[in-house]
Amino acid sequence: MKIPLAIALLLAAVGQARSVSPVVPDALSYPPPNGVQMGGRLGQEIDLSVRNRVEAQDLEAIIQPFRDRKDVSEWRSEFWGKWITSAIEAYRMRPDPALRSLIERAERELIATQSSDGYIGAYAPENRLQTWDVWGRKYTLLGLLAWYDVSGDPACLQAARREADRLLKEAGPGHGDMFRHDAWNGMASSSVLEPMVLLYQRTGDRRYLRFCEWLIAEWRTPHGPDIERKALAGVPVFDMFPKPKPIAKAYWDGGHSKAYEMMSCFEGLLELYRMTGQPEYRDAVEAIYDNIRSGEITVIGSGSDWERWTNGANRQTEVWHEGMETCVTVTWIKLAAQLLRLTGNPRYADDIEFSSYNALLGAMAPDGSWWCHYVTLDGRKVRGEDQCGLKLNCCVANGPRALLLLPELAVMAGAEGPVINLYGQMNAALPLATGGSVRLAMNSTYPADGTVRIRLTPDSAREFTLGLRIPAWSAQTTLTVNGARTVALAGTYARIHRVWQPGDTVDLSLDVRVRKVFPPRHADLYVEESGPIVLATDDRLTAGDRAPFWIVKNGRCDYADAGNTWDARSRFTLWQARRSP
Repeated sequence: MKIPLAIALLLAAVGQARSVSPVVPDALSYPPPNGVQMGGRLGQEIDLSVRNRVEAQDLEAIIQPFRDRKDVSEWRSEFWGKWITSAIEAYRMRPDPALRSLIERAERELIATQSSDGYIGAYAPENRLQTWDVWGRKYTLLGLLAWYDVSGDPACLQAARREADRLLKEAGPGHGDMFRHDAWNGMASSSVLEPMVLLYQRTGDRRYLRFCEWLIAEWRTPHGPDIERKALAGVPVFDMFPKPKPIAKAYWDGGHSKAYEMMSCFEGLLELYRMTGQPEYRDAVEAIYDNIRSGEITVIGSGSDWERWTNGANRQTEVWHEGMETCVTVTWIKLAAQLLRLTGNPRYADDIEFSSYNALLGAMAPDGSWWCHYVTLDGRKVRGEDQCGLKLNCCVANGPRALLLLPELAVMAGAEGPVINLYGQMNAALPLATGGSVRLAMNSTYPADGTVRIRLTPDSAREFTLGLRIPAWSAQTTLTVNGARTVALAGTYARIHRVWQPGDTVDLSLDVRVRKVFPPRHADLYVEESGPIVLATDDRLTAGDRAPFWIVKNGRCDYADAGNTWDARSRFTLWQARRSP
């Protein structure tokens, strides 16, 4: 039978793909699909988000912009990629035939919009490379590659290659730059670094690697953002670009240190480190992470005002204009997840947990259908607005991406055995590097309570090391294996090496007593925390209504539930004043 020319060309192109192994392996890897099932509060929130946000998405609304190609400065082309990467994470968590069908339809219909020159995007030909065009292509590439990784569908890889090849003809070595038309010092366009590295890894095509190396070199030119060298030099992110100006009755009127886009570039830089082993790339990412953590991240685990870095850690008790964009929260969690995978350092898991329980869950509607664009530390939470003429918002599309990442981070695979990063009601099943497999059943109401019981069931007696994250905030921790006490130090992984038998149990007790935390430079104000939970007042709680809240301690409720009516009925605050002696 004669193969149609189009199919022959597709098979030939995909046949050229030869994946390349990373030069630097990760310390921890994600569990296999369906490997972790979460219950408890996190599981409930994930299920709500999948049902009422991810599965409820109108596909036509997010695909039509690719057919129309009328955009001049909009960011409509990001929504498909954000949505489908969430949907794919949901499918990996729980492979569901209906969800698979939805994803396959979305991939197929998007690929059908690809032009003969390879372009998939929402911008008119005369407006390509303007403002958010390359940013949107970044999300398209991520969505195509994510489904290729899960399904092996060659059409997705081929479409991604054609999209990337189109970009190589417009920008890159021997062509024009991507920065002069970008709204944010080149950082939005530069974030295409991440999928271009991933495409190189999956195909072995060195043209994509050369593009990535060219892009880093362009950062260092006078017209580039120069964020890698600034990070290595210890320049605070707030000082990397022209400063915003204070204005009356608002925190800031602008500035150019765009938070979300900057961190997206460093996600790509870490992927490039994996593939090249260039130590300065890793050093820059670790430096920028520490820079942001110390100077920008607030007591709820996020940062930014009006989407820019604002020296927020030191100014967080002031009035916020549009504080802590959910897209910033999501990307902060994703950047921490990248570093956790690479290094196996539990401090990144501490940060992920803290941001997830507070800034992330605190931005989600109680039914999971919508998200706040911004959240604050006192006052009111507000529903995110519709954007770009769509019934959608950048943060509404982005929030589920971080939430659905949590099952993949909860229990990960290390070289010596499973590593538990998050606690709560859950079940996990992982292969062991030394052979065989193990199932873990975790029973706990954490973080409402600090006690956790884990029952291990290896397929037979197996020798391996179980790692358990001991949070840095847990001042008093007890850990036993089959009733025998073992060492557990705050801020480390407790590593238990033994021959595990089916039915062995591990009991962990973490210190969730309420503690006071004072923000930098503000000794007169503090917040209360219990485990990873920030506590707040809320008008409903003051009136005696405990029903809406998940955790109530010391007359205060968890930040995630504070203010979640999104109106004046639930005004809240985190801050308490220190009493005079």
